[in-house]
Amino acid sequence: MELRLALLGCGHVGQAFIALAAAKDAELRARYGLDLVFTGGLTRAAGGWAAPAGISAAALAAAAWPRAGRSDGALPSSAAAFAGDALAFAATCPADVLIELTPLDPLTGEPATSHVRAALTAGRHVVTANKGPIAHAYRELRALATAHGVALRFESTVMDGTPLFNLAEFTLPATRITSFRGVLNSTTNYVLGALAGGATLEDALAGARALGIAEANPAYDLDGWDAAVKATVLANVLMGADLRPAQVARLGLGASAMRAARAALPAGHALRQLVEVERATAGGIVAAVRLRALPANDPLAHLAGMETALTLRTDTMGELTLIEGEGGPEQTAFGVLADLVVIARGIGDLAN
Repeated sequence: MELRLALLGCGHVGQAFIALAAAKDAELRARYGLDLVFTGGLTRAAGGWAAPAGISAAALAAAAWPRAGRSDGALPSSAAAFAGDALAFAATCPADVLIELTPLDPLTGEPATSHVRAALTAGRHVVTANKGPIAHAYRELRALATAHGVALRFESTVMDGTPLFNLAEFTLPATRITSFRGVLNSTTNYVLGALAGGATLEDALAGARALGIAEANPAYDLDGWDAAVKATVLANVLMGADLRPAQVARLGLGASAMRAARAALPAGHALRQLVEVERATAGGIVAAVRLRALPANDPLAHLAGMETALTLRTDTMGELTLIEGEGGPEQTAFGVLADLVVIARGIGDLAN
């Protein structure tokens, strides 16, 4: 089976995905009969292209797209320039799957939500690592995908490539998730760890940027917006909620609060930016992101560097904790690849 892919946005994650697809090409063919080819790409800086005949991952990686302005950044001759904007690309790119990797706007979810909507309406599967569309319009987009007989996959939106949503979808049948808590922002965890080691906040943020894990606007991480969006995604998908990020309480967060909390931290405790979501007794969902001083006997107190973790409380399996060690663009890229395999296997099942 051949899946034609179009990339909308291609920063750290997109480039890691191209490299991963090239590295796993033979294994994907051998294990799943799956051939991934790239038929389009668009970024704000490098512009767009279309190649209906398809370009292999290895050829695209060798072309070094989208490193604009470099002599080795030219595409293979089979690609032609795409003159339209991002919405036109999402709607008309010659692809089976749109991979949406544009930057997050936690307050509105745009323009990514419109990109996803346009692709689904045009009958394309969508894989997104952008949390915005799932946080702001999950029910609408899920219904739109169902109406057009296509898939909407988003494993990489929370905890990079950790199989969180696949775990819930495929291995927890008839299970009700009643609450969850976790450390979900790897940038803040990295920064807090660096502060504990004596680094300045500025140096810690510079380190996070160098690793490619910080949002373009660091306030999205430190002020809890990234975590609030992830909390919304989890609540809406796993608990049937209809939250928006602005409804998640963000308490005592930001650079100044981090410095103050570090100064007041009790001995033997670790400071974490914690997401806590539960079903209220009277119905509805209560969700918050706050700095917590965790005692040494709390598993989340022992996360280091870019590690993240999530504990799900369920009515069938009690507590389940997933821990991701040192996540980053490569792990996020794996989540995109995993979603593509799920889509391909679903198409195959329908074909049989």
